[in-house]
Amino acid sequence: MIPQLKALPLAAVMLVGGAAIVQAQQLPTIKSNVESISYVLNGTDRHPDWKISPNLKPDRLEVECKQKKTKVSFVTDVDSIEFNIKVGDTVQFYVQQAGREKALTEIVGLPKNVNFSKKYIRENEGKFAVEVPEVHELANILVAISTVGQQDSNMVDMTTPYYKEVMAHFAPYKNHPVMEVVNKHITKPFDNNSYWYYYAMKMNACAYSFDKQDKIKNDGVILKMGFGNQADPIVANLALIEDFAKKSNFRAFYQQHQPYYNELLQTYRTQNPIDQMQAWLESKFKFKYGNYRVTFSPLIGGAHSTNRFEDNGFNQTIMFVRRADLEPTYNEKVNEMRNSRVVFTEIDHNFINPVSEKYLAQIDEVFADRAKWVNEVQGTSAYSSPYNVFNEYMTWAVYSLYCLDKFSAEDNASFIPTMEWQMENSRGFKRFGDFNRQLISLYKANPNISMDELYTQMLSWSRNLQAKL
Repeated sequence: MIPQLKALPLAAVMLVGGAAIVQAQQLPTIKSNVESISYVLNGTDRHPDWKISPNLKPDRLEVECKQKKTKVSFVTDVDSIEFNIKVGDTVQFYVQQAGREKALTEIVGLPKNVNFSKKYIRENEGKFAVEVPEVHELANILVAISTVGQQDSNMVDMTTPYYKEVMAHFAPYKNHPVMEVVNKHITKPFDNNSYWYYYAMKMNACAYSFDKQDKIKNDGVILKMGFGNQADPIVANLALIEDFAKKSNFRAFYQQHQPYYNELLQTYRTQNPIDQMQAWLESKFKFKYGNYRVTFSPLIGGAHSTNRFEDNGFNQTIMFVRRADLEPTYNEKVNEMRNSRVVFTEIDHNFINPVSEKYLAQIDEVFADRAKWVNEVQGTSAYSSPYNVFNEYMTWAVYSLYCLDKFSAEDNASFIPTMEWQMENSRGFKRFGDFNRQLISLYKANPNISMDELYTQMLSWSRNLQAKL
């Protein structure tokens, strides 16, 4: 149940140049007993995985204002606060988690982020694209030559000849001023805050391209592609990034490697029948997206993400993933299963997450004891809320159901146990094997079972399992 929302005292707000700014000495504070809380936009659009971060000063939420005023509510387990935000507003407050330093939190009102014209919709409706975007590749190169990028194999795939060519060409520019910015924000391997900045770099880079004067420009369709809790590092450091590209002769390097990128794109399309995945997911979840866009870089190790956008009645989901590769020890179909799993579990989040929001109270209860579901290994700290833990379980398990429908029993027997081992031993989701086999059992018993019924039964099963652990 959401606690009753309380309004910000008027005395705490002043107007500066037409924009609302909260005076520092009067910042309000809300209390919390948990680390992950929710924010709600206009009373209905709930985001249940905001992590309280005292080390970020401030921890910023950028809010897209599609109307004159947008109601923004932050809700903890015991408290709440509400603001009416318009374009240009900057409002600050504190979140006090028990036993920790106060977290300075900031809300910034931004212009409408997505602009899908009728022409854009006509050109993209029902289609999918796979790309190695130029500015995105530049962002990944900046990460690759950073201090942490040379240590973190999840951010950067250091196993390819292409990586060696990147390092040979660009390492001489690792002392360029833009690298001071990158190294300032990406500070440790497998570190949460470093990853937030990394995702902000590579995701937002996909909104940009070079013009005829070698200037980096936003195309205006989606202004910001990254997550809402991070600013756009590309626009913030545009002059430095352009200067790095010019001095390092990046654009010539990118053009010289077009045959390699095209080869990777061909392999990717062969290994990832996205139209087939799309049709299967839409048939099971009973809703759909108008367009799928997959972006990747040969430099990405295993750090994947996804975001979705809507405007003018049109939905687009964008995946940011690694390249496809072929493992010679597996047959053609198992290789397809290996590679499809990467993008499927990103596409799938765009179906799983909205359904999970309907069952948030049950998920918070059943997955509240994190230690029963997750081992603390590298990367699992990013899944700090029950909602995030459950979604990762469900997202990967639903891929097993897709495999049951699309591949032979023999190939499933080869691939699915390997995936379960990966989830439990490499990724730290230690009950995934049991969870996955239970979901498979329910699906085999009734392949026409609805997603709502699967959710209900899996949450009941998970509640019973948690009680035994």
